[in-house]
Amino acid sequence: MSNPAWPFYLLGLLFVVPFFDPRRPFRLLHLDLILLVAVGIGAMRTYLGGGQPVGSSVLTIAGLTYLTIRFLWMGFRPPARPQGRLVPLLSLRWLAVALAVVLVGRFGFVITQQQYVGDVGLASLAGADRIGKGQELYDAHLDQTLWHHTDTYGPVTYLGYVPFEQIFPWNGGYLTPELDDDPEAPYLASFTFDILILAGLILLGRRLRAEDRREGWLLGLAMAYAWAAFPYSTFALRYGFNDGLVGLLVLAAFLTLTRPVASGALSALAALSKFGPAVLAPLFATGTGERRTRSWILFSAAFVAVALLVLVPLLPPGGLSTFWDRTLGYQNGRPGWNSLWGRFPDLDWLRTVMQVGVVGLAVLLAFVPRRRSIVQVAALGAGLMAAMQFTMNYWFSAYLLWWAPLAFAGLLASQGLGRRSDVTPAVPTAEPLAFAEGERGGRTAPAAAAPR
Repeated sequence: MSNPAWPFYLLGLLFVVPFFDPRRPFRLLHLDLILLVAVGIGAMRTYLGGGQPVGSSVLTIAGLTYLTIRFLWMGFRPPARPQGRLVPLLSLRWLAVALAVVLVGRFGFVITQQQYVGDVGLASLAGADRIGKGQELYDAHLDQTLWHHTDTYGPVTYLGYVPFEQIFPWNGGYLTPELDDDPEAPYLASFTFDILILAGLILLGRRLRAEDRREGWLLGLAMAYAWAAFPYSTFALRYGFNDGLVGLLVLAAFLTLTRPVASGALSALAALSKFGPAVLAPLFATGTGERRTRSWILFSAAFVAVALLVLVPLLPPGGLSTFWDRTLGYQNGRPGWNSLWGRFPDLDWLRTVMQVGVVGLAVLLAFVPRRRSIVQVAALGAGLMAAMQFTMNYWFSAYLLWWAPLAFAGLLASQGLGRRSDVTPAVPTAEPLAFAEGERGGRTAPAAAAPR
């Protein structure tokens, strides 16, 4: 199996370049983007055969700590003025060209490599195969017949792979000793999720700048470029990982934030994919803080209804207890090396305390700031997800894809876009509340919604 690392390093460089302003080399956005890339390099390099150096763990721990603080700070204290143009050296046309070049390059790299589906994609495919055959999804007997724990994810992950498994039926290759083929379904699924995220980010940018068509396209293409050049999105494509599905569902829930029923339903699907996005539910339930009681009720009702509809039919005979043991129970006790807790297992008590703290933070963010823009919600969501992942015993670089769309929205939508952005107040430019109300033909949101 060939595991070249240089394409991912090249993508990491391309990820930062369009947003780099040589006139302001110490712009904070530069550091934010660099750390978004650097935080996952160690775990990715280990997967590619680079060992488990201590330095990689330090970078992951420090990076997640910084990103947690940085995004939460942006959510509570959005910048009063822009710090320069979003893409200082590129026009809208050239940004579109750059996006096209990166897309062709990354897709070409994945397609021309020797195929090798990672265990994550195979586990998703195995679960989809069992659902299609009417077999138990969460079954302890699987460990006696397969070499890997394949039923550790939420039911939505496996359901999301069912259509692709139906197109390319799986015969058990790689998971049983007598078969050794390379299934196509995980690749088809990963490519589908990736393309939908690209489209969703472009749509999000246009909605956030609905008052200016050109700026909407610029922001949308910038976020799509960020996703395309983000090394870990290509990493997931290369090995058929399922993390793009999680990011897609989180993005969909965020796109429908002003529609509580739709957002609640999609948030439930995200929570039942790989569980981590469940911490976003309180934040998304209140959204920008308007119609708090009504939105909570509608969001919660949709969340619970969809969760029950998806989960109950697939529960194992042992009920919730067995489901917990096979999924979150297994993940919680899974040995890790790239996290603080994996390096220092004696601190597990502190991890428990911090997990409780993350739950408390998730509840707190449902109420404060009392009023916030859509961009602030994205930043708060990214900070909350980074905090949640910091408490995970086992952490992997592809997990960044769960909240990368929120991170891109929080970082890039708060920057100046137009040529005169250096002298234009930031909050009216970055304020995206109007797209939410405008879609329903309702009143236009105020230009500035400072947190109180």
